[in-house]
Amino acid sequence: MSERIRTFLAVAVLTVAVWVWADLEQTRDGEDLVPVVINGPAGFRIVDVNPKQLLVAFVGPKGELQGLNAAPEEKVCRFNLTEAELKSSPLVLPARDGFRHWTARRISVTEIRDEHGGTFDGRIYANVSRLVTVEKVRVVVQVTGAVAKAATADPHEVTARVAEADLDQLPKSKHFVVAPLDIDVVPESLKVEQEVTLDRRLGGPDGIAATFDPPTVKVSAPLESAVTKKAWGRLPILISAPSEVLNRYRIVFQPEAERWVELEVEGPTPAIERLKPQDVRVQLVLTADDKPNPGSWLPREPVAVGLPPGVKLVRPLPTVNFNLERHNEKPPPP
Repeated sequence: MSERIRTFLAVAVLTVAVWVWADLEQTRDGEDLVPVVINGPAGFRIVDVNPKQLLVAFVGPKGELQGLNAAPEEKVCRFNLTEAELKSSPLVLPARDGFRHWTARRISVTEIRDEHGGTFDGRIYANVSRLVTVEKVRVVVQVTGAVAKAATADPHEVTARVAEADLDQLPKSKHFVVAPLDIDVVPESLKVEQEVTLDRRLGGPDGIAATFDPPTVKVSAPLESAVTKKAWGRLPILISAPSEVLNRYRIVFQPEAERWVELEVEGPTPAIERLKPQDVRVQLVLTADDKPNPGSWLPREPVAVGLPPGVKLVRPLPTVNFNLERHNEKPPPP
């Protein structure tokens, strides 16, 4: 290859490199919704962060912005706090301090608004709670998809770590954790042994956030049968009331109200297979305390009568609006 060609290629490569560099160094601006992340040392939990997200406008080199977009863990408003900084609660943090890690990329924040684009006072608020340990937390196995006789967990007790402030509000009766076992297919042996991840709440679904050690348990569940659903349509709503109520009053239903319901039940497969529509009745139950209510309807939820043990409604029955009128009176205006 001649010296002239080599020189030309070298110049071409250098020119392309300069063009690429110049393109990446061009200043661009952008706007995006970023989460607020507050980190602290072990033993503390940051809660009630407000706002949780910020709408941020920024400017920086095109190449650095591309790198930021490719690193979601960096595209955040982030605070790394020390134990000393966490001792004062509630926390009040300048939002712009959460973008200091962007300066290494030469990216500047030009405007910060709340997540809806509204006005923002420039501060992040949060509460700090010290984590405490709860020993001997009882494991409760909840089986869905089948009927279990007596499911057990190994270990049957675990250790929990929770925020101290949350624990103070939780009654002792709620010191348990759920091990949810969802069974899709019932084996012929009618026995399931499976590793189950514990729910991350102490006290059930409405409990408090927690971590557990160990985080999983081995569940053994002897099964009785699978759970089956069955639907029936257009069962009439019957009236069940004391004779003195029926002798004194007529039952008046809201005009155009449905006088029937669609019923769906679930339970052990053998019980569902034996169940017939004539075994179940839907009743609107009245008592001797029911009285006319002039000017308004009386709302009442019907009940399903005749369901065998272990069989239940998939969803509540719809409310029925009715009223009572004496046999010698016209219907009261609703």
